[in-house]
Amino acid sequence: MLTLDVPQTDPTLLKHKVETRPKATLEWLSRLPFASPIETAQQLGLALYTLNRIPLEEDARSALLAQYHPFVTRAATSLEVLLLEAGVPPPPQQRQAGALLRELHIEYSIGCKQLIRSLSTRRFGRSQIKYIGEVTSRLLAALVDVQFCCHLTYSPMPANFWLEMHQTYQLAKSNGMSDKMVHDVWPADLIYSQSLLLELADPPHMSRVELAHIKLYLNAFGKLAVLGSPPASPHAHGFPIDPHANRGPGAQAAPIEARHLWLDTEAICRHLHETAIRLRTGDTPRRIGLPSGMASEVSLALTRHLLKLWRPGAQRAFTRYDTPENGVEIVAGVSAIHRLLERVPPHAEFTPATLDAHPSIHASHWKLSNDSAAGLALTGTPDTPLNLKVGDALALRTEETTAWSLAVIRWIKMLDARQVELGLERLSPTMQPVWVRPLKGRRKAGPEPGLFIPGASTLKRPDRLLLPSRIYQKNMQAEVLHASTLYTVAFVRRAELTSSFDLIDFTLTDTPPKT
Repeated sequence: MLTLDVPQTDPTLLKHKVETRPKATLEWLSRLPFASPIETAQQLGLALYTLNRIPLEEDARSALLAQYHPFVTRAATSLEVLLLEAGVPPPPQQRQAGALLRELHIEYSIGCKQLIRSLSTRRFGRSQIKYIGEVTSRLLAALVDVQFCCHLTYSPMPANFWLEMHQTYQLAKSNGMSDKMVHDVWPADLIYSQSLLLELADPPHMSRVELAHIKLYLNAFGKLAVLGSPPASPHAHGFPIDPHANRGPGAQAAPIEARHLWLDTEAICRHLHETAIRLRTGDTPRRIGLPSGMASEVSLALTRHLLKLWRPGAQRAFTRYDTPENGVEIVAGVSAIHRLLERVPPHAEFTPATLDAHPSIHASHWKLSNDSAAGLALTGTPDTPLNLKVGDALALRTEETTAWSLAVIRWIKMLDARQVELGLERLSPTMQPVWVRPLKGRRKAGPEPGLFIPGASTLKRPDRLLLPSRIYQKNMQAEVLHASTLYTVAFVRRAELTSSFDLIDFTLTDTPPKT
């Protein structure tokens, strides 16, 4: 039986609080101030909230939701743009935009759920089966929008989200409409597969830019994943889906039962592999056929990320252990870490003109919630916006240590409006500040702050440079001021790319005498 969380309608609410006449509704929607996304979302959210709580005839509600849909999509897209560059904890405007985006999608999904509920009291003939398919697919699409915006805002999913997602898909399947496109609504099979793939991609470990890219990728190629019954072979390429549980798909190996569905990811992984090869060899996203808006470097990193997670058997390499809530200090960003370690460069040629204008460095204080050999999780309630993002470099030290070590943010969660949880991966126990001046066509370019990361012979890891993103070019030469030594290097391989830094291998080409 389909169980949906919807508010009760209240006949005492005055209908004049919201417009319900189709022609007048369309006129009102067309007059919304779309140049102001916040104001538009507020008006749309309030109207949907009221519509969801007043009694309406099923046909009237269906017509109104169809009218609202393009305007909700337009407003949501504008809010997403506001959030793309925002970190956590977000500044007030971005925090408001994120809350409005979530409320807007949730209220629209509630309207779709109200329609689904009305199906239980309606008699359908064979000619009306298409209507069931359309309504269930619209609800699935609305739930995927809720899922995506929760990940985009690093906020928790609604309590019964996955139960509603599974049950709605099962309803479409039972009516034989799951593979049919009705009007402008994609088939339920495709929408449901996109939701499962998005969850398997581990969105908390993705930056907002990567989330925007995976949305484009799924819209174009999500159909390559195939839903079906569990295979007979224990080595099949895919994931079991429990349609009766209030949880999404998991990457961990699990016993396959007859009641499970099966998401076959072999074809989409093959496409990802081919895409990664072509991007790595210099093909552009456009030539490969990737959607407009997918950039080469982000797309290459994304394909590698998805290949790891959409192949079965992805597991955590190290066990995490609960720890006493010890205090941890962190400083975020390559430039800030550089200033933390070295306030004044010891070479006149490398003194940036704006050095005196740099703000002082203040570490933020967090609690260590669990630890492992590879990383740790922190929780905190920062007093000021820190603009933290997945992929940011961090200097950190605990209450027991005085030296700073290097880590990178791998995932972020907003536990509420102010409380943040961070998942960090350790990169190096030590680091040293350096100044880097690119030489390829930029002899007089200003120096850039960077970090020297000592190698580890036991791990066969060479010395590396960690630089702000967008400096690296393969084979570029650069002058490096390291303590009191000035030497020349050639950039070789980029070991890691994030939205905030490049971690690169290099070779020495010249070592001038100390100055």
